[in-house]
Amino acid sequence: MEMLERWVREHQAVVYRAACLILRDRRAAEDVAQETFLRAARAADRLDPGAVIRPWLYRIAVNLSLDRLRSQRRERRALDQLAALPESGHRGDELFEHRMRRVVVAEALERLPDRLRVPVILRYYLDLSEEDIARVLGIRRGTVKSRLHAARSVLAGDESIVSVGQAG
Repeated sequence: MEMLERWVREHQAVVYRAACLILRDRRAAEDVAQETFLRAARAADRLDPGAVIRPWLYRIAVNLSLDRLRSQRRERRALDQLAALPESGHRGDELFEHRMRRVVVAEALERLPDRLRVPVILRYYLDLSEEDIARVLGIRRGTVKSRLHAARSVLAGDESIVSVGQAG
């Protein structure tokens, strides 16, 4: 029990954030975060001593989130959820422009297929390395690199992002 409490204390915020960014639904992300730690606790005895916990928890959370996306297929509320994430260090017009950019980027991310969107979230929103993303998603590092490249290419060609970048 002590171990689970320590994991929750140390990793709850990042597990919740990962689930929130993937699911775009705060309540569903809370459920996934809770289920992540319950599953981790049940599987803790199979974990190698000295194993790095964070990527393992990310993998559980990402898999649970993707399972939930596949099973629910309900109307998505990505803009409301991503735009509501806490801001830091911005004021006035700068804050407005920053929020507008976030909304435009959120819309563009929404249009990406999950196989491209999830690696982008893990890399650029959660700051995971390509190696960690490969571990989390259970794919090769080269596949992560090609998916990130493909996502950047699609996003670079998105006129809405280009126009907001020129306006700011």
